[in-house]
Amino acid sequence: MLINSKTPKGAKYVFNEWNILVVDDEPDVLAVTKLALRDVKVYGLPVKIHTAASKAEAIEMLKGPLALQGSTEPIVAVALVDVVMENDQAGLELCKYIREEANGHSVQLFIRTGQPGVAPERSVIDNYDISGYFTKVELSEQKLYTLVKSGVRQWFTSWYALMTEESTNNIVKHSGSRKDFLENGIGWFGEPGPQEGEGVTGFIFDRNVIVSDYPTQIKPLYDRLNALKPVIETAEGHKLAMDEMGNILVKTAKTKTTADYAYVGESSMIMPRLLLELTFKSGLVFSTLWKKITDEEKKAAKTVTKKSAAKPAAQKVVKKPVKKVARKVVAKAAKKAVKKTAKKKK
Repeated sequence: MLINSKTPKGAKYVFNEWNILVVDDEPDVLAVTKLALRDVKVYGLPVKIHTAASKAEAIEMLKGPLALQGSTEPIVAVALVDVVMENDQAGLELCKYIREEANGHSVQLFIRTGQPGVAPERSVIDNYDISGYFTKVELSEQKLYTLVKSGVRQWFTSWYALMTEESTNNIVKHSGSRKDFLENGIGWFGEPGPQEGEGVTGFIFDRNVIVSDYPTQIKPLYDRLNALKPVIETAEGHKLAMDEMGNILVKTAKTKTTADYAYVGESSMIMPRLLLELTFKSGLVFSTLWKKITDEEKKAAKTVTKKSAAKPAAQKVVKKPVKKVARKVVAKAAKKAVKKTAKKKK
């Protein structure tokens, strides 16, 4: 059985690079920052620097190229923001906009100012939801490298956790039947149908129910990953395997509480252990729900079959005594009629 994936949201979540927003009204600062971060990679993917010279320009970018269809927040991992631009508070106003209006709650916000006296560090930390505060003098190339790399890691961990939670909530919501589970519950973030630059991804339930836009490619990828030594393995036979490119297999064994289930996904990055654990546990939830739904539907089907089989037998039991009673009544009536006739003749 094959089901193509579909998502009503239609958001495309394919990471080939990490978006970094640098906002400063000094062209030299923007140029030096781009140069310092030109070779930075996180989980094997490069960073892409987006620059803006003012708060207004940054907001336009957040609404345009840095907005993601289907997402509630901008697709920015780290933002380096100067304080004094259009006015003395422009950078702080931008931070407030990112958090409150653009819903960028996962974005790692760092203040980088050349005038620390205008916006003292303690008051900024106390009054704004930022990740760090630095002067332009102290933020060397090495510190900038460390800040951006750690910021991207933190952002991706938060984003991935939120995405996994949303996916889990969705399948729980649509766990009333296997049909609803497959058609509305399953579905990763992505445009329906194969997309350029998108990795092969899919689910396999009970070995023959495949949910994927890439049905012919799922099985070979599954077979290759299944032959690898697991990164995570349990006593019940559940496991997660990953190859040197970051492609992942989550497989659960058939038990009293879990189904024969597999998730296969190509990846453009090597995910850290924490996110592998999260992916594995999410797979266990999918497997457990599928087993529960399947068992409930099988039980319901057996109950209907038993009721259908018992109905004719009950009808026969009822008909037999009715016929016997009817015969007795007729026989008694006949005897009475004979006796009356005999009396009249006398």
